[in-house]
Amino acid sequence: MSVPASPQLDGDWQPVAADVSGQPLDVATLRVARLHIESGTYDIIDRNARRVDRGAIEAAPDAGGAPGALDLVGTDGPAAGRRIRTITELDGDRLCICYDLESAERPPSMLAAEDQLLLSITYARVRRRD
Repeated sequence: MSVPASPQLDGDWQPVAADVSGQPLDVATLRVARLHIESGTYDIIDRNARRVDRGAIEAAPDAGGAPGALDLVGTDGPAAGRRIRTITELDGDRLCICYDLESAERPPSMLAAEDQLLLSITYARVRRRD
């Protein structure tokens, strides 16, 4: 049985920084303009306000309950049928998600080893206007 990710992640998130193995990426070039997380599911919204990816966010069953180890399980879009093993850091209204672009393995840290291509995207929580 899968365990959904923490409700602390629920909300809308906008990318503010990204890198591949320490090399900065321009966030304006990312496919994701917004990440929406709600009740253990995620949607990736592109710059044209279209949902381009969807799936579940689960506490990682193989991480022994380690904090920050989450799995993205794609149901629609390019990640459909895939389990992407991530590590995350949540610091207030900042969320960093990191995963290996070439391997199905979970990265042991946010710092890439010599032979790894790690993608890290840092998001800022979008505050709703009331």
